[in-house]
Amino acid sequence: MDEFFNSKTVQTLTPVVAGATTTTITATLVSQFGLPGNWTGLGISLLFGISVWADKSAAIYQRIIFYIINSLTIFAVALGLNTAGMAVNEKIERSVNPPQIERTVPAETKTFFQNWF
Repeated sequence: MDEFFNSKTVQTLTPVVAGATTTTITATLVSQFGLPGNWTGLGISLLFGISVWADKSAAIYQRIIFYIINSLTIFAVALGLNTAGMAVNEKIERSVNPPQIERTVPAETKTFFQNWF
């Protein structure tokens, strides 16, 4: 477990997993509660970035730098996954041809992946 929270290890796998988790949590909060996606995603990525503080072998200034870099990397991964999800949803929506009756009644459903900005 000590190796997982090492500063050098945190830079490899954790931002990818945390970015995917950030996307899932942020997309849920945005679609269900109407929260702003950009600030919600940034706040959640900052929370996941706290894992850097578990490494006691690094100096305090290194942990601050790692915290900022990892949090922004997590946010960038989450934003990229959300953008990819929006592109896939848009492509699927264009390829599906709903029946005529469904075209006349507007749907009030929100998609899971939404524009964060």
